[in-house]
Amino acid sequence: MAHLRRKSVSSPPGKIKTSIAKVISRTKHNSFYHKLSLRGDNPLYLLGTPKVIWEGSPSAGAELATGKFIADGHILENPENNQNLWLGGDVWQATNLNNNWLEYLHSFRWLIDLYHAENEDGAKKRGQELVAAWIEQNTRWREISWRADVVGERNTNWLIYAPLILDTEDLTYRRRVLDMIARQARYLMNISTNAWVIPNNLKAIIGLILSGLFVPGGEGWLKEGCSLLKVAVEKEVFIDSSLRSEAPQKLLQLYLSFVLLGEAFKQAGREEPEEVLGAILRIEINLKNIIHGDGKLALFNGAGIQGGKDIRLALLKISQKSNKLERPEQSGLARIEKSKSLIIMDVGPPPELNMSAASHCGTHAFEMSRGRERLIVNCGGAPFINEDGASLIATNLRGSEAHSTLVLNNQNSSEIREDGLIGLGVTKVSSRMIEGRGKVLIESEHDGYVLSCGYLHKRLIYVSETGESIRGEDIIEHNKISKSIEVVPFNIRFHLHPNVSVTQSDREDMLCLRLENGEEWYFRCRGAERSLKSSIYFGEEEKGTATKQIVLSGKTGGPITTVLWSLQLK
Repeated sequence: MAHLRRKSVSSPPGKIKTSIAKVISRTKHNSFYHKLSLRGDNPLYLLGTPKVIWEGSPSAGAELATGKFIADGHILENPENNQNLWLGGDVWQATNLNNNWLEYLHSFRWLIDLYHAENEDGAKKRGQELVAAWIEQNTRWREISWRADVVGERNTNWLIYAPLILDTEDLTYRRRVLDMIARQARYLMNISTNAWVIPNNLKAIIGLILSGLFVPGGEGWLKEGCSLLKVAVEKEVFIDSSLRSEAPQKLLQLYLSFVLLGEAFKQAGREEPEEVLGAILRIEINLKNIIHGDGKLALFNGAGIQGGKDIRLALLKISQKSNKLERPEQSGLARIEKSKSLIIMDVGPPPELNMSAASHCGTHAFEMSRGRERLIVNCGGAPFINEDGASLIATNLRGSEAHSTLVLNNQNSSEIREDGLIGLGVTKVSSRMIEGRGKVLIESEHDGYVLSCGYLHKRLIYVSETGESIRGEDIIEHNKISKSIEVVPFNIRFHLHPNVSVTQSDREDMLCLRLENGEEWYFRCRGAERSLKSSIYFGEEEKGTATKQIVLSGKTGGPITTVLWSLQLK
């Protein structure tokens, strides 16, 4: 039995306290002494650059070269230009952007696409134009652009794509870029004593290490970065290979970063630290646990489907063969795979408060795929939507209703606070996987509705040895700590992939779910009223696609309410 716990949280901090903290930080970093601490010898060259080992999008790079920014299929809208073009350095003066866009822009994550644009000369011109404008407008500390993880990722990208942004005869520009790389490394060095309170601190540490490897005189940065890395790997990457944020997307990004780091040490003629190889193998184990038959990520905690080639390419980079997780439920996501059928279920609480800004309320949600086709899904995430109502859309996608799980009393299993963090709700999830005679049963229980409604939610999912019969049981059980038993409504949601067509079968109690490959699955239920409603899917490049969801509705009746459902291949 796996018992995963989350610390109880208090009420969200007041706005006055938060704003005072920001003022103190801004004052400190804009002080004369802070600016003085970033000064030092200006490097005249680099000792090398990390090898480009990941593929970008040539089409997104071509758009970027002409002035359009595209992230996961979403175009950054420019209200001052009817073609959404950002000319010169205008993008650095953009207002009303959400934090996801600000992080994407200021980390220079988009350089990977620009580097792969077919028009090499145009890409170089545009990249250098944007770097020069950024330096001109961002020497003063700002909350996002100078946040440690963003600085670390920016230095990493400037070093990787130095052949793009430094290939020029403009010596003044080159000196400014090299000077800024060194200043950013000193900044990371200065704040390294506070590394453990920095969100996503591994990005900052990796940026510091790469600066130490490829910037002349960076031995001190390299030593400090490697020292921090050893402890960070143990804190951020659990021994069971899960990540503190529990987000598949972040797990993939971190994996790519560690593979890059390992390659960089080899390029620099240095021995790869044990921590790097250990982290790669650990994360690889968990990545394999959350990839569907189509080679792409499961949609938990805001993950979106990428091309799939990134994941396959990443896994091919390592020659060692990693083992499977002996107890996958211990990582917070359980995996049942029988023949062509695959089920991945969330059996963990949300991450701790300070790591929960992008997390979802999807405890006990599951996804099901059949070979390369998805059947039951979660709605996904859309961090780069920047249109009217975008904040509400993003929040709704984080809610329990956007996941294939039970929703009690129209509430999330965990609260999404006003500051965007995950608050009260699930603090304990107990789960176990039972196998016998080729059959598998996963059973799990969470306490997310105990405080608000007085009930525990138990979910059991059984998969036959052939994978052609799936049976589920959702149990709403009164918690004995609560004295009164309230009658509350419930909805159990099964979001369908847009490629799944659903029709009423000849029998009134069954729905027929048809996959694109022609397979038909019968869905039946008992103990609730079944309905078919509209849904939306933000899986493929975060473009919202209309789809359907099966909803099982009812009200609790006494100490225990049980709903049975099944999926059977025709």
